[in-house]
Amino acid sequence: MSTSRGITADRQIAALKPTASRYERAVAGARGLCLIVYPTGTKTFVLRYVAVGGERRRLPLGNYPGLSLAEARERAAAHQVAVVEGADPAEARAIAKEVARTGETLEELAEAYWSAAAKGLHGGRRRPKRDRTLQNERSLWKAHIQGALGNRRFADLRRADIKIFMRELALEGRLRPASIASVGGVLSNILGFAVHEDRIEANPALGLTRPLALESRSRLFDDVALAALWATLEEAAVIRKEGEQRGDPHARMGPQMALALQFLILTLSRRTEVAGARWSEVDLAAGTWTIPAERTKSKRIHVVPLSPVAAKILQKARALAGRSHFVFPSPKDPTEHLDPHALTRAVTRLCKRLELPPGSPHDFRRSGATTLTGERYGIRRFIVGKVLSHDPKEGAAVTAVYDRNEYLPEKRAALAAWASHVLELQPTRETKRGQRESRLPQPL
Repeated sequence: MSTSRGITADRQIAALKPTASRYERAVAGARGLCLIVYPTGTKTFVLRYVAVGGERRRLPLGNYPGLSLAEARERAAAHQVAVVEGADPAEARAIAKEVARTGETLEELAEAYWSAAAKGLHGGRRRPKRDRTLQNERSLWKAHIQGALGNRRFADLRRADIKIFMRELALEGRLRPASIASVGGVLSNILGFAVHEDRIEANPALGLTRPLALESRSRLFDDVALAALWATLEEAAVIRKEGEQRGDPHARMGPQMALALQFLILTLSRRTEVAGARWSEVDLAAGTWTIPAERTKSKRIHVVPLSPVAAKILQKARALAGRSHFVFPSPKDPTEHLDPHALTRAVTRLCKRLELPPGSPHDFRRSGATTLTGERYGIRRFIVGKVLSHDPKEGAAVTAVYDRNEYLPEKRAALAAWASHVLELQPTRETKRGQRESRLPQPL
């Protein structure tokens, strides 16, 4: 709806009434300036103009009566002068909004990315990233990226800049290839968010995040190493009375940590799953530990059958947990769970003390899987994959959503076999004492 007569006074604007659909009124004496009246009653001054490239633009100036007719004329005249000089006010405003949302520097972009990722608005799978994932990304950013690139304008970063950064990271020699790739992955995720937000055309980090070939994860604990590790954990897991001396005066590992590692070994679970285990997830009567989907890597409920030995470990853990909701509460704060990184550090110290090659909690999963699929037990790789909570490789993946006990008997038999295997490896008490006296191990 339009009219040949233009608006000349504020009283004319005040007299305009809303209708079922929006309509416009031109403002007299101001080229391209009009007033749009919406069905809600809102009245907005808008400037229409043609940019240098020929694109037709529409620039809202403000709502009446907050913006008077005289003020709207002044703003329109100023913008028209800018357009004649080659500016594009509408485009400049859009860019300013983008800058306000994602910032100009890489550090500002990173903060915007993490805020969006927490809600699943960062692109990709459109699912919120877990808190521990975001914490790990922030840690890698702060340690390796922020100082070198944080203050750079991300729109100015080129592939050559990323290549130099990744090469220098590799030449420092402080990080393993996998860790370097993790740093590159964080950088690529942040810049990918800029692409998702239409701030840059392409991700300059693509194909440059792995300057070194990744090493195959082949570390295994053989039976000799498992026997030594389990024997040490067994002794450290003994709950002693106050003032009672432990058998090994050099050991510092507490019973709670030892029980957590024993439980991790017997269930072949991930360190984050064990560290965050809650009593509400455990059913000792049914002999199961049900990990909710939000705590599993596969994002599916995972039911872990408990062997009799694993169940006994949980009973010991109950005596130490007190009123905590967590099976393995943090020694610093019972309302929080054990730090997953503490499990990694404990295994590292344990391997050093026992003069074993460096290992990690994840190596127990690999060792158990290799043992169970070997000739001695011959358990199908598919069943072992179910034990490890890997993504389904055969059968309908949708079934897993409804069947919480899928392959439970087979998984129970596999973990029972693994528990028996670990226990059968135990050296005699005399042998353990002999090793302890001869090795004179360093404190844990």
